This record gives sequence, C-alpha cells and structure tokens, in this order.
Amino acid sequence: MNLKFTQNSIIGSKLQKNTVRLILAAIFITAIPLIVLFSNSKIKNSLNQLNVIGSQATQQLDLEATNIIAYAKLIPTDKQLSALIAESNPADKVKIENKLMELSGIGANIQNIIINTSEEVYHSVFLTDEEAQSILSSDWYTSLYASDFIRFFYYDQNGPLYFCIRLDDISALSGEMILLIRPENFASIMTGADKTFSHYLWLNNQNTPVINCNFSDNEYAFLSKQLQGDQKTLFFGDYMFHNTHGIFLSHRSDITRWKLVAFIPYSEFLREFIPMSVILLLSLFLLMILSSWLLRPVIYNIISPIETLSRHMREFPYGDTMPIEIHTNDEIEDLSHAFNDMADTLNENIRLLLEEQKKEQILKYGLHISQINPHFIYNTMNTINYLARKGRCNDIVVVNNALICILKDSLRISEHSAFDSIACEVNVTRQYLAIQQYSYPETISIIWDVDPALESCQIPKHILQPIVENSIVHGFLNDCFESLCGEDPYIHLSICSSADHAGKICITIEDNGIGINMEAYEKIVKESEHFDMENEYNRGKHIGLANIRWRLSYLLKEEQELLISPCSPHGTRVVIFLPKIRDSSDHS
Repeated sequence: MNLKFTQNSIIGSKLQKNTVRLILAAIFITAIPLIVLFSNSKIKNSLNQLNVIGSQATQQLDLEATNIIAYAKLIPTDKQLSALIAESNPADKVKIENKLMELSGIGANIQNIIINTSEEVYHSVFLTDEEAQSILSSDWYTSLYASDFIRFFYYDQNGPLYFCIRLDDISALSGEMILLIRPENFASIMTGADKTFSHYLWLNNQNTPVINCNFSDNEYAFLSKQLQGDQKTLFFGDYMFHNTHGIFLSHRSDITRWKLVAFIPYSEFLREFIPMSVILLLSLFLLMILSSWLLRPVIYNIISPIETLSRHMREFPYGDTMPIEIHTNDEIEDLSHAFNDMADTLNENIRLLLEEQKKEQILKYGLHISQINPHFIYNTMNTINYLARKGRCNDIVVVNNALICILKDSLRISEHSAFDSIACEVNVTRQYLAIQQYSYPETISIIWDVDPALESCQIPKHILQPIVENSIVHGFLNDCFESLCGEDPYIHLSICSSADHAGKICITIEDNGIGINMEAYEKIVKESEHFDMENEYNRGKHIGLANIRWRLSYLLKEEQELLISPCSPHGTRVVIFLPKIRDSSDHS
C-alpha cells in the first residue's frame, strides 16, 4: 500500500508549529550551557597541559642536579685525595689543589672545587685564595654554614651555579665541599619555560627568586603571602591556586628543592575561547536554519504513515483485509505490524472456529463408522466359515453372538454422544476377546480388575477395545510370542478410582508382550499433535493410540491424561486418567 500524506492534516500542522517552537527553545537553552561546558573543559585541558609542562621542567632540573650530586659523591672517594687531606701536611697543599683541578676537569661543566675542612681550605688551581675566601664569606654560605644542611644549590644570574654538600655525609672527611658549575644547563632548563609561560619565576629553597620573568610586584606579593601562610606546606608538591587576576601553578624540584611558579592571567584563557565561542554560536545558528529547512519533510514522513494506518483501520471492518505495508523502522511500523497480526489472528480464529465445527461433525460421524474395522469383520466371518466346516456349532454360536453384540453397539447411530458407560465398553471388549480366541490358537490370559462402583461412569467411546487390540497385535502376534521366553502371555485390564488424582478414574492396560520402544512412543505423541481425523477415516484404518490420544484431548482437554511406558523386563503399560462422569448428556 502506497503512503500518501494529506497536506491539510490537522495533526501535521500542530506538530510542525510545536516542533519549530521546541527547536528554537532547545537551541537557545542549550547554547549557553554548551558554551560554559565547552569553556570549562577547554580550561581544564589547558591547565592539565601547563601542569605537565611545568612538572617536566622540574623533572629535568632534578635529573641535572642528580648528575651533579652523583659526581660530588665520587670526589671524596678518590684515595689519593683522601690520603693527602688526611695527612694535613702543608707541603701537600699544592698536590691537593692539582688533584682537585684534575677532578674538576673530569666532571662535566665543573669549573672549580673547594673543600673547607676545620684545618684548611683547599681549592683547584684555577681559583685564587681570595676568590675562594670571597665565596666562603658570602652571605649565602655563611647563613648555610650556621644551619644544619645536607646539600644546597645556589645560583646567581651573574655568576656560576654553586653546589655545597657536607663531607661527613658522603665520606670519612669532615667539613664542606663546594662545586662551582657552569650554569648553562640549569639556565637553559629554567628559561625553557619561556616557550610556555609568559609570567613565571624560579625560587630557591630559601624562597628567594632565582629567575623572574614578567612576574609583577602584585603577583609576587600575593605569592609571598601564600608561601608564608598556613598552606605553605602545599608548595612541597604540585600546587594550583588563584586570585582575582589569574591562576598560579607551582611545581617543586625534589632534588634542588627549588620551585617553579607560573602565573596565567584570565585574559589569556579568554583570548583562546573567543574564536571557539564565535564558531560555536555560528554553528548553532546554522543548525537552527538547517532544522527549519528539514522540518517540513520530517513532519510529512511522520504523519504520512499515521494517516495511512488510520485510514486502513477505518476501512478494515468493511472488508478491507489487505495487510498494510509501512516501513519506517520505528513505533509506527510496530503498530502496523501489530494491526496486521491482529487482523491475521482474527481471520485465523474465524478459520479455526469453522474448522473446529467441521472436525466436531467429522468426529461424531467418524466415531460411528470407525467402531468396526472392516478387516475385523472379514476375519470374523472367515472364522465362522472355518468353524462351520469343522462342525463346531456351539463355537459358531459364541462367535456369532459376540459379533452381533459388537455390531449392535456400533450401529447405535441414533445416539450422538461421544461417551458410553464403562460397563458397555467392558462388554464390547469382552466380546472382541471372545472372537479373538477363535482367530488365534495361542491362549492369552485376560485379567479383569474392574471396580463395580464405577461401571455406570461415562468414558469416551472405543477407548478400551482399541488398546487391548494393540496389545494383542503389536505385543504378541507380531513377535510370535518369542519375547516371552516361556512365560504365559497375559493382558491385565484394571479400572479403579485414582489414589493420586482425586475425583478421577484410573484405567490401566498392561501386557507382557514385546513392549513399546521410545521411538514408537515419540511417534505416537507427534502424530496425536497433528492428527487428521478426516484422512484417518478415509484410509479405513483401525483406531490407533494416536487417534485415542487426540480424541481424549479433544473431548476432555486438560481433564485427561494418557501415559504410555514400557514394563520390566518386557511389555507395555497404558495408563489413562479420566474424570468421573455420571451423566453423559453433559458431553453430547
């Protein structure tokens, strides 16, 4: 069915107006939070990147300082130098200074070495006594000398980098050792922050600025308060804080204990976000225009299948049963499928109702014409002829009376009930067995165990005789009694009240014949599920277990149960549970 859309659709017009309003409101309401969220995310990413760069700078400084410390620890371990200093012989001072010159030449970027012991001051030959004394009398060293320190880095932008370490911490000597280091490596690491930060400074472990790059007095004053405040311990690691003008990032070198503090003004962040915000606003504006342009066909695509479904539902009661075809991949398509399924279900229920009525009539008819197997009559007449030729008149009377009884029961065509009393069913079975004992020379013992109180109860017609017939034909005759192994063949028929099923009759037919296998049982169950009564009777077959199972299910639904199982060591047991019915008129 082709989809058509009515241009004057009321629901279409309403949906179009409401959708336009919703899109406009959604765009403007979403724009501001989206810009805020985008800006916040951008600021966080930028700060994270700046934090990483600052941390890398302090790590590079740590690496350079670690190399210096490692080299400084090797100097006192020189055996010749240690021996000369230990002897404290003034004549060996020149040898010590030459040795220090030699050791300073080995270390990268090491200019001079000063060893200050309690007895003497030694330095490399490139350094004069006056220069050495000037260093030892400098403010940074005198304040350091009076404190309890282990190692210390000092840098003067106008001079070398100084590294001072206690000798008694790294050797058997006492005093201090000062290394004068070319500052190019340290300076390049510290000034490398120019590539990232426009405002930064390096503080030594005394919080004195070493390098100051565009750090204003106001910013430095705010930083000083932070370094002297209650939260000064936060500067021992990576720390971020802010004031009204911008954000401060602090990173500490674990080896030198120097700090890199960078300041990022808020204006720098805003300059980055202005083009982004403009692009975002333009995108939202274009989105609004595009949504308005695409709105009309979208509305048509939504309304068209709804109108088609509505029109089809209005026409359905008047005979339009063609399935509707809607392919929208949404709930509307699901509704169309549900409507088609509903229509198919209604048609199927009507068809099944007609078929059930037809089957019911066929069943009533078939229950009469199938009661007598033509082959059974043929074999019985042959038996009578055989007895007549043998002159066994009394036996002929017995067989003939039994046949008359069976025919009389079968020819009760005026009765349309599908039920009969247990007494009648037992009598028909007895007459059938009376005829069978003349048809086959083998004697099969029949054990009857019928509760007289149940003989008036109604059960479906022709349930007992077909099962007994199956026991004889399939249990004994097809096997020629070979499976008995000397046992006497028997069929035990029991009818009593069920002990496990209240208000029900238990019919048990058991034999010691060849027994039923599971494949045959599964076949019977499968045949009963798809049993065709009309074809069954057209073929003129005798009534089988599949037929009985189907008729029980049809007549009594869930009130009945038929169980088939093999017996040990051989044989078959058929158990039927039926409700106790005293009046058959209820099941006509």
